[in-house]
Amino acid sequence: MKISLLTTLLLLPVLLSAQYDFSGTWEGELTQGEGGYAPVYEFQIELKQEGLSITGTTYVEIGKIYAKMRLKGRLIGNKAIHWEETEIIDHWKYDNMEWCYKSADLFLITTGDEERLEGPWRGNTGHSECIPGKIILKRKVPRA
Repeated sequence: MKISLLTTLLLLPVLLSAQYDFSGTWEGELTQGEGGYAPVYEFQIELKQEGLSITGTTYVEIGKIYAKMRLKGRLIGNKAIHWEETEIIDHWKYDNMEWCYKSADLFLITTGDEERLEGPWRGNTGHSECIPGKIILKRKVPRA
């Protein structure tokens, strides 16, 4: 009994510090409130987690309009992340449009085997605030 209790006490810090790994591809949609260019966009995030830091890319698309942006962020507790887009890597848009550099707090939701990230986003073009919305993503399961 003493050995079990001692083992549990020694392993407790390791068990409590276990973090969810957000690394991988997450796909779904980004919504935008009334007055935005469109109500729903295709949206994807590629994440790489190292400790509490997150890096990666976002990809947003509607029709032939698209942008791929670099992101950086951090864990919020064990079940959420905060990230911000930092630069445009590739894009196509109409001349009269501006890109919205987004940031979001996404929360992990698990239902059975399904893992989702959901939460609000906000953004800025550099000249004005963007009309905010919500992001809903599912983890893309790698296939052999």
